[in-house]
Amino acid sequence: MKIYRSRKYLLIAGIVVLSVGAVYRLWPQIQDIFGTGGSIPFKERQIAKYRRMVTAGNNLEAEVASLKKALEKGESGLISGKTAALAAADIQKVLRKMAEENQVEIKTVRVLKADVATGGPYLSVPVQLSIFSTVKQLKKFLYEIMTSVKYLTVKKVAITVRRTRKGELKRVSANITVNGFLKKTDG
Repeated sequence: MKIYRSRKYLLIAGIVVLSVGAVYRLWPQIQDIFGTGGSIPFKERQIAKYRRMVTAGNNLEAEVASLKKALEKGESGLISGKTAALAAADIQKVLRKMAEENQVEIKTVRVLKADVATGGPYLSVPVQLSIFSTVKQLKKFLYEIMTSVKYLTVKKVAITVRRTRKGELKRVSANITVNGFLKKTDG
């Protein structure tokens, strides 16, 4: 078989490229086999790296425990009740107590459909109130809802102002939608 000169050069170049690639790929194993002088600092660096990884692993376990404790503390503010209906009853009880403390008159209470809250395994349980109060009482009532020990949020407020014939502010009527949060059960 006769090989032409140009093919001979191409074949030699291919063998050189493959040899360089093989040496590059196998260089760490070649160093482990033949090179003893540079392996001690290399092994020390590897051991230091592994120690850092073990320390980071221990720190992660402590961090996970801390996050679990914070989650338990955070979930203590959720509404109690195994179902959305029981949670809505708990929300109503909390809101009635706040209304009594602030001398706010609750006309009607309506429980709306519970919905899945974004960002976790929780249900959002909305309750709609129609109330009569003064502006000051309404302000205190809304403030107490937002700063409650239970996680309650005011989703919607619609206020109607009632005035006397002389233009004096008498009372306000408000429709308020308050959301409470409940952890979803698997059942």
